[in-house]
Amino acid sequence: MSSPYKEPLWYRCAWWVPGVATAIALVLAVTALWPREHDVLLIAAILCALPWSLAMLAFDLSGGFADRAALVVCTGLFANVALLWGAAALLRSRYSDRMSRSAVGSTAVAADH
Repeated sequence: MSSPYKEPLWYRCAWWVPGVATAIALVLAVTALWPREHDVLLIAAILCALPWSLAMLAFDLSGGFADRAALVVCTGLFANVALLWGAAALLRSRYSDRMSRSAVGSTAVAADH
């Protein structure tokens, strides 16, 4: 017997959002590691790595700044994507737990009547 309640699209398709974000983060990480002059993707990589990319403000402008900045941006992108995957997993587990509890409660009420 099918349930009259249908899952919202966000809960049914929750894994495509972090999947797309992972693909974009990989492209941006490659851009950060091998930047070209006047590259818009590098600006996007720095913005997507926020708030972690703010650590670049503490760096001095001596030799090796670009290498350290690329490392910070790649680490920030990885951290943001990991947080996004964790949030999607938490969202899905909370939703399935809530649905299993409501399904148990609805069968108990139906058994009483």
